[in-house]
Amino acid sequence: MERVLRLLALGLLALVVQSTLLTLSPLRDPLPDLVLAVVLFVATADVAVGWGVALALVVGYLFDLLSGTPVGLHSLLFEVLYLAGRWIQRRFFLAGVLFEVALAVGAVWLLATTVVAVRVLAQGHDPGDLGSVALSTLVRSLLTGLVAPAVFWLGNRWTAGRKPTLAARPSALRGAGLEGRPTD
Repeated sequence: MERVLRLLALGLLALVVQSTLLTLSPLRDPLPDLVLAVVLFVATADVAVGWGVALALVVGYLFDLLSGTPVGLHSLLFEVLYLAGRWIQRRFFLAGVLFEVALAVGAVWLLATTVVAVRVLAQGHDPGDLGSVALSTLVRSLLTGLVAPAVFWLGNRWTAGRKPTLAARPSALRGAGLEGRPTD
């Protein structure tokens, strides 16, 4: 349960940092998507699927409230991205920096395409200049891919917690010259 709470705190921290960046930056669209990177990290973390889906739902709902998009859009999309990222990692046994970058870049494109499709088809908005939308999505996906390894590293450090006290015991035994003796 402590790990789930740490992941929730990481998601909330990403929401605060991203909303602060959006508020302070004169550019809005080409900023990296930190919250998406955290959701993808949760997909690769060792947490039960039910907890992961719940975390993606909560973070997505709060993202919808802060961003002004229709409530439920990112909630659903973050859950889908969580399940897709988890399935891809578990199915193909992928890990490492290249996997994190590729997963983040692909997720940004899927998210952007879905948001534009919902706004055009369901809400009747004009799609605008699709070339500029594609360019800003390209920049956002590349920047998100660049920060994704840092988010994954921070997530691993954040959720590691403290080591149990028994973890130090074998090294203490080695220092005392007791490594070959059985312990009770």
